[in-house]
Amino acid sequence: MENCELLIKNCKEVVSSQEKFTRGKKMKNINIWNDIDIAISGNKIIDMGKNLKYRPNRVIDASDYVVMPGFIDSHTHLVFSGARDDEYLMRVRGESYEKIAEKGGGIKNTVSNTRKMSEEELLEISEKRLKKLLSYGTTTVEIKSGYGLDKETELKMLRVIKKLDKKYPNTVIPTYLGPHEIPQNYTEEEYIDFVCNEVLPEIKNKELAVFTDIFTEKGVFSIKSTEKYFKCAQDLGFKLKIHADELNPLGGAEIAAKYGAYSADHLMEITDKGIKKLASSNTVATLLPGTSFFLMKDKYAPARKLIDNNAIVSIASDFNPGSSNGFNMQFMMNLASLYLKMEIEEIINAVGINAAKALDLNDRGTIAKNKRADLLFLDIPNYKYLVYQYGLNNVKMVIKNGKKVIENRLDYLMEEDR
Repeated sequence: MENCELLIKNCKEVVSSQEKFTRGKKMKNINIWNDIDIAISGNKIIDMGKNLKYRPNRVIDASDYVVMPGFIDSHTHLVFSGARDDEYLMRVRGESYEKIAEKGGGIKNTVSNTRKMSEEELLEISEKRLKKLLSYGTTTVEIKSGYGLDKETELKMLRVIKKLDKKYPNTVIPTYLGPHEIPQNYTEEEYIDFVCNEVLPEIKNKELAVFTDIFTEKGVFSIKSTEKYFKCAQDLGFKLKIHADELNPLGGAEIAAKYGAYSADHLMEITDKGIKKLASSNTVATLLPGTSFFLMKDKYAPARKLIDNNAIVSIASDFNPGSSNGFNMQFMMNLASLYLKMEIEEIINAVGINAAKALDLNDRGTIAKNKRADLLFLDIPNYKYLVYQYGLNNVKMVIKNGKKVIENRLDYLMEEDR
């Protein structure tokens, strides 16, 4: 009889993406098992099946739980300083996000606060957010910079993200989003030159980011600037992402497909041409329903059109202080069902294997032998309750890198295996 470190026994229901990213109609394909065991050693799943015969160091009885892969949130702005609750109330009273930004709110507001905060303070508040995010079942999270705009603060943010990655191994994916806004005293062209010539090379030399991102939007960065930025980033060896077609149909999706970006995100205003370009590429269409919801927009990304045209679709939170102040991926799944009209099986793929594809990760997002042991224990009757109930945290236990995260108080605290 072989040894294993952890044996999860009698899982009531195990639901998972299949082992490869999926697109179009195949997004309805998932794996479902009942009353099976999962054996884990190190940070990997080593076996699955009924009545597994192992000598475990630890056993968990999962007969009351639905087990699924940890959620992968492939688009967040988790590292920032300062709240924008006043702006939220202004929106509720009828002011638009764009009008608030014109008055000095929006991204500029958060930039000002983030520049003032020390690196140590920024790390402290960001780690608190990360712990809460983990308690809601997100076991992999992409984090962007972009609230500095100057080199000093952008590097500070990326150092904080790197420290989080060191404290929480295989959890954090760092992205540089310097072109998030055009700072004062720069033209658009001058700022792109500054980013390409002075900031990106230093980030690469210090290994502070894996991905680069840009906000391609009317009044921010044009298609011309985006292409220049993409060429520069690719020459330095960065992987590409883009905020595309969020408020206006500028053709960001087409540029993402052209340059082989790993994801094109937002897409509320994507055109039929953009949908076809994405569908014929391996660029993931990352949809952020929390943003439309929080901004009280009538329009959501056309998930059904994207899926029906054979695109790869994922769902993320866009957690940030202004336009999507929430990171509960269970709620994002509710929104995907209600407003994107996605099927529950499509949503499971969208927060699992397809979200892993958006981050170029091959070791997670699914439950299978030799995959990373990032697992959730959900206190629900069956997986359909993931979208049937809303606003709740149904995660009762998290396994991250083969280690147990337990419910201890109102949140979940990491505990070393004993």
